[in-house]
Amino acid sequence: MPKILYGISPIGLGHATRSLVIMEELSRRGATVRAFSGGNAAGFLRSTGVAVDDVVDDAVPRVEGLEMSRVTQWYVRSWLAQRRNVERAGRLIDEFRPDLVVCDEEFGGMVAAERAGLRRVFIADELDLGFARGWLASRVERRVAGWYAGLLDAADLVIVPESGPDSGNRKRVGPIVRRPTKSPAVARETHGLPQGRVVLLSMSGSGIGRELGVKLLAALDLEGLRDVTMVVAGNRGERFSGSRVLDLGVVAENQDLVACADLVVSTAGKSAIDEAAASGTPIVAIPIRHHAEQERNAADLGYRWDDMDRLGDLVLAKIGKRQEPVRFDGEARAASLILSRILP
Repeated sequence: MPKILYGISPIGLGHATRSLVIMEELSRRGATVRAFSGGNAAGFLRSTGVAVDDVVDDAVPRVEGLEMSRVTQWYVRSWLAQRRNVERAGRLIDEFRPDLVVCDEEFGGMVAAERAGLRRVFIADELDLGFARGWLASRVERRVAGWYAGLLDAADLVIVPESGPDSGNRKRVGPIVRRPTKSPAVARETHGLPQGRVVLLSMSGSGIGRELGVKLLAALDLEGLRDVTMVVAGNRGERFSGSRVLDLGVVAENQDLVACADLVVSTAGKSAIDEAAASGTPIVAIPIRHHAEQERNAADLGYRWDDMDRLGDLVLAKIGKRQEPVRFDGEARAASLILSRILP
C-alpha cells in the first residue's frame, strides 16, 4: 500500500478543496495519505473529517480595495516562512517515511522531499509569476521566478488543473471540483435561503471580497433586481446586513450554494469559476487587481477589475442564465498520474 505525504497551501481554501477531492480518490485506490497544511485550510480540512498536521506557516498577500499591494513584503515574508516550513516538512518525512510527496502550491514539502531523495509531485495553477509592480518588486520577483522555475523543472511531475496540452513534466488534467452533496432544493432549505432569486457572493477562503459585496448590494437596488437576495458565503469579517441579505459566514460545502444560486459573484479564483461551470451556474468573476492568476482567469471569461463599476449591468445580464453543467474528472486523472510515479 503506497504512502503519500500531501502538503497543501494554507492561502485561501481553493487548494484545500481540490486536494480533498484528490486525496479521497487516492485513498479509494488504496493509498495511505497523510495531509499537512496550516491556518484556515487546516481548519477546513478538519471540519470535513480529514486528519491534518497544522505545520505550514505562509504569508497571505495583502489586498486593499480588491487590489494587491506590498508585493515585495509578501515575497520576503513568504521566503522567511519557507525556511520554517522546510524543517517541519522534513520532520514529517522522517516520521511518516512516505513513498512520494505531493504538494499543492506548498513549497516546504517539495524542498524537504528533494533533500530526502523522494519522488515529488507539484500541483499548480500558476506556472508563471507576474504580481510585481515597481522596480524593487520586479527585481525581487525575478529572483523568486528563477527559483520557482527550478522547483517545477526538478519535480517528477507537475499537475496543472486546467485543460490544454502537456509539455515536458507539466501534465494538464482539467479542472478538479467538489461535486454537490445536496440537490438545489435541499441546499436552499438547509441553509435557510429565501424563495425567489438569489445571488451568491462567494468570498475568498481568506475572506477577501468585501468591496465586491458592497458594490453588489448597491447594484441590487436597480430596476429589475429588487426581488433578489444577496447570500454571502466565506465572510470572515464584519457581517453584511439588510433586509435582502443573508450572510452565512464560512460554509464548508460551498459548492452546494454555488449549485443552487441563480448567479455567483466572486473574485476570479479558479475554484469558484470551476464549481460554477460544473453546476451550470452563471458567474461574474471580478479579479483582484495585479493578481496575475486571477486576471488571466477573469479575462478568459471576459471580465476585468474595473467591471466592479458596472456590476449592476452584469448581474442583470447574467442572473438566471444557466448553462449545461460541465462534467470534470480532473481528480481521477490526477490520481492516476500520481500513483504512476509509485506503482509499476
